[in-house]
Amino acid sequence: MIEAWAEKLAVSIKNSNEKQTGSVAVMQYALIIVINFLIPYSAAALVGLLTGRLTETLLSIAAFVLVRSVSGGYHLQSSTWCMVATLLVVALPPHLPFPQDGILYTSLFSLLLFAILAPANIRGYARMPEKYFPLMKLISLVLVGSNLILESPTLAIIFLLQGISLCIPNKRR
Repeated sequence: MIEAWAEKLAVSIKNSNEKQTGSVAVMQYALIIVINFLIPYSAAALVGLLTGRLTETLLSIAAFVLVRSVSGGYHLQSSTWCMVATLLVVALPPHLPFPQDGILYTSLFSLLLFAILAPANIRGYARMPEKYFPLMKLISLVLVGSNLILESPTLAIIFLLQGISLCIPNKRR
């Protein structure tokens, strides 16, 4: 579905100015990335706004984007499923009941997952040279470890879900 939207839009852009645009394939790839980013995060923010949990939802979005960008994680094979999963991962945590005493244990478990596995599934998806992987791990650990101070139930859930995503190997490149 997303691929078809991106292709139609890329063809339309190409037809409007053939000489000053890239190939349809390159534009389609870029548009898939933009659509995959905008739709789930915008929808999650709308859910947060409608439920009165906008601040927590924006925190959820920011935390997920930041930690995922430096830690990697599993990539779904369809951009549509990726959008659905992303929407669920960022929109649900602010609305889930979570025991205050579970934050410490969840955060420590997540920290362990990130210490062992991050960055995961980066090769073939990011253009980051491998010499920066230790720095990416350190940034991941600082982000996840910050919840030991912040004690946010939303962050605890986000970091746990992202930590679990590090455990699943990608089958394709």
